[in-house]
Amino acid sequence: MDLEIITKGKQLSENEKQILSYLITNIQLLDGVSLRVIATNTYTSPATIVRLAQKLEFSGYTELFYYLKNSQPNNHMTSKATIDYHIDTQKIETSIKEMKTIYVKNKDKFITIYATGFSSIIAEYLYKKLLVNGIKTLFVSASDSSGIINNNIDNISMLITISKSGETQKVIEKMTHSKENNIPIILFTGNGQHRANTLASLVFEVEDERPLDSQNTHYNSFFGKLLLLLEYIVEEFVRE
Repeated sequence: MDLEIITKGKQLSENEKQILSYLITNIQLLDGVSLRVIATNTYTSPATIVRLAQKLEFSGYTELFYYLKNSQPNNHMTSKATIDYHIDTQKIETSIKEMKTIYVKNKDKFITIYATGFSSIIAEYLYKKLLVNGIKTLFVSASDSSGIINNNIDNISMLITISKSGETQKVIEKMTHSKENNIPIILFTGNGQHRANTLASLVFEVEDERPLDSQNTHYNSFFGKLLLLLEYIVEEFVRE
């Protein structure tokens, strides 16, 4: 388990390290166990455990518990989730038609795609897929200058963003800027309500069985399912 994401920059006492170690080691056995019992087992108090969780920027023990639990490797997971993936075409049909309408009305402008991290790999694939179909497309990643979008805002027909968590700050910033300039925003994201959802014009949700695995270190079919969804959308998008 990669704990750097929650412990980086945090000064933990030896007692706090021991508590965290206990939680990680026994996380699969602690479901339903009261905080008071856990405190007794770690020779500390419930308040100390809550303060540790808050120090790690969680709202409390419960959020920390589920983060640790969802970050554990699951040996029972198989690739069956990907093989059995079913696209609910009726559910997304209207959204695809709306995307196509925006495109048809703005063929002289660029469809702009923005993503960071692992999402940028999928974003670049989508970019090239649209290009080979003769669609004017611009791909922007975190390493590119913000001026690419900011200085070409009048030439953008829609902004397509990909954010597994829906909370990626750089994605939120690009979405906010686009919304302020009345650019339609298409979001591909994981399950749940996020800040990005509130900014998007259209949302395509892909089931994410590990929403807290921000480092993408464990088995997760999210990106595989997203790629299949994008293949379907592009096929429908370019259909005459």
